[in-house]
Amino acid sequence: MFKLHNLKAPIGSNHPKKRKGLGIGSGLGKTAGKGHKGQKARSGGQVHPMFEGGQIPLQRRMPKVGFNSPLKLLDCRVNVAELVDYAGQKLTAKDLMPKALRPKPRARVSVFGGRIPAKLPASLEAHHISEGVKKALEAKGVSVTIIPLMDGARPRVKKAKKVKK
Repeated sequence: MFKLHNLKAPIGSNHPKKRKGLGIGSGLGKTAGKGHKGQKARSGGQVHPMFEGGQIPLQRRMPKVGFNSPLKLLDCRVNVAELVDYAGQKLTAKDLMPKALRPKPRARVSVFGGRIPAKLPASLEAHHISEGVKKALEAKGVSVTIIPLMDGARPRVKKAKKVKK
């Protein structure tokens, strides 16, 4: 019966460590299994993992895609239902943002939603609030303030559609 104290590896599964450069009779003397000359026979002569034998490497064959604009507006969308947690407080835009976006000047807070909860904050400050939510909050007695982006970004303006003549 097999038990932990009498387990052994199968015969031939454990090989002795190769001891290179120990004379001609060892089988790994002289060139130590590296063959004659060439890049891989030299010390430090490895090729980097992305090398494809002179073929154009994969990262150069693929097209360049994408671009991270430093001028992009980072929109933080908040549902009105989430405002229950801040009942009776004065809410600023920074309070509604995730911590990662707070230091970024182009982060903006948008408030949207359909179901207005029973408990609401005393006042709300955001960069954008949907029309229906704004009316519903003001009807419930919440003072709503829309703050402009003060980072030099141009406001988004919808282009007028061209009329065919």
